[in-house]
Amino acid sequence: MGRRFVAWMIAALALCAGPAMATPTHPHVLDSTGTLFETTRDRLEAESAAIQARTGVEVFVVLQSNLGGKTAREAAQSLPLWNPSRDQIVLLLAMTERQVRVETSPGLSAEYPDVVWATLIETEMLPDLRRGRNGAAVRSGMNAISQTVSHTASTRPSVAVRGDPRALRDMGFLLVAGLLAVFSFSGARHLRIARGHW
Repeated sequence: MGRRFVAWMIAALALCAGPAMATPTHPHVLDSTGTLFETTRDRLEAESAAIQARTGVEVFVVLQSNLGGKTAREAAQSLPLWNPSRDQIVLLLAMTERQVRVETSPGLSAEYPDVVWATLIETEMLPDLRRGRNGAAVRSGMNAISQTVSHTASTRPSVAVRGDPRALRDMGFLLVAGLLAVFSFSGARHLRIARGHW
């Protein structure tokens, strides 16, 4: 009787502790719509972990049905995972409303203005989204984010060297290129692409 009671107690404790001890399989990929295959979620999660290891930037992929009456930016910033004090990038897709946005935390917004993400969305994601290839679009978006963030991280030290004329030249070039990129978009076109409506 004593052994049976102990066995029952162990089983009960295991059942109670199981859910509390469980960790999410994909903490950086939140797909409440069931759009992505498990293999795609695994791949995105691995890439997110690799980006964080290389650069310290957390990248989240979020697919939800709609924006709940918010703008895409407001929806991204209202997510429980959003922490403006950390270096974060959120790739958000609202599937019913057919909107996609990349939102960057304040600490990264100077390095990655909206025009960078607008171009990424238009060239890397919208073609696949418009063909109904949602998983491919998300993978392409993640790959492009990875390349953008990794490239910036690898070039940051050389640009930040004080007193180096080449660093000043590079900074001037980047400033001019950024201004040209901004002015190359008309206001209406930029806003449309930044929201990424497909």
